[in-house]
Amino acid sequence: MSPMKYRLLFALPLCAALAGCSGGGNQDQGVQVRNAAWQQAMDAGQQALAIGRYSVAEREYREASRLALRDDDPQGIADSSYNLAVTQLSADKPTDALETVQNARAALEIRSVGIQAQTAGTEQKTAAMGTSALDLVAAGAYSRLGRLAEAADMARRAEQSSETDIRQRAMFIAGIVAARRSDSATLAASLQSLSSLPQPHSLDVQGDVVALQALTLLHTDPARAQELAAQAVELRRKNGDDRAMIHAMALEAQAAKAAGHPEVASALLARAAQGQAARSATTGQNDPLAIQYMSEAGLSLPLQPFAVKETEK
Repeated sequence: MSPMKYRLLFALPLCAALAGCSGGGNQDQGVQVRNAAWQQAMDAGQQALAIGRYSVAEREYREASRLALRDDDPQGIADSSYNLAVTQLSADKPTDALETVQNARAALEIRSVGIQAQTAGTEQKTAAMGTSALDLVAAGAYSRLGRLAEAADMARRAEQSSETDIRQRAMFIAGIVAARRSDSATLAASLQSLSSLPQPHSLDVQGDVVALQALTLLHTDPARAQELAAQAVELRRKNGDDRAMIHAMALEAQAAKAAGHPEVASALLARAAQGQAARSATTGQNDPLAIQYMSEAGLSLPLQPFAVKETEK
């Protein structure tokens, strides 16, 4: 099965591809056809996820995971189940994401049993990298569920990954969780780790750094925190990361309120609420975070002013 190239997404972005088997010229035609089916499901899932069609992406990644299990392919299991969990997290289904992580860990673990030392290199590397990616997803899921101690533990584990993208996202999640736990030491360490990554920083890293800087200054210099959060909003916008942009906007509102600008804070929260509602419109559910933001804004604006409505036939 061909390795999948992943695109980084907000809070738990898709990470760099795990090292996998590539289609070789000596493969049997039947093997090539089976590999093509897996790749087709992965590609379809990625395309659906990129435009926020989460239910479609989830269905395709479940199919890819089924095919990987059929072929007893640890690489395919690691790739497809990770993408499935990220999709569920993107759709604000952290409990489902954790279930996928648990199932993926079990599937990878039983396939690592009994591998002989002389042939274990690739398989063990795949399992280790897959586990790091799953740690990252679990950290994000636990954070969404408010299980902050478990989120911090998973983020620490993911920070030990050999994959740069996984480490970077783990640093950011560790900082976000630390801020929520009032753990200033870990927040400062996460910010330092991200700032020390090799230059030039990607838009992802730039956004992560200024967001953590804003959190660091929120209670001591809210005016500066507001400026930094606004920078984070624009960086997330440029990178096409709508979820992270919305969270940065809510952080900017928090800083604006602390800096004595309640009207600005209300406007920002209302914008964040409508953005979050627009994100969740594809799931057909009322988004609790959008409702929370609008409630905090104290404004009587519709969450989805342009939603499609039933018309008389």
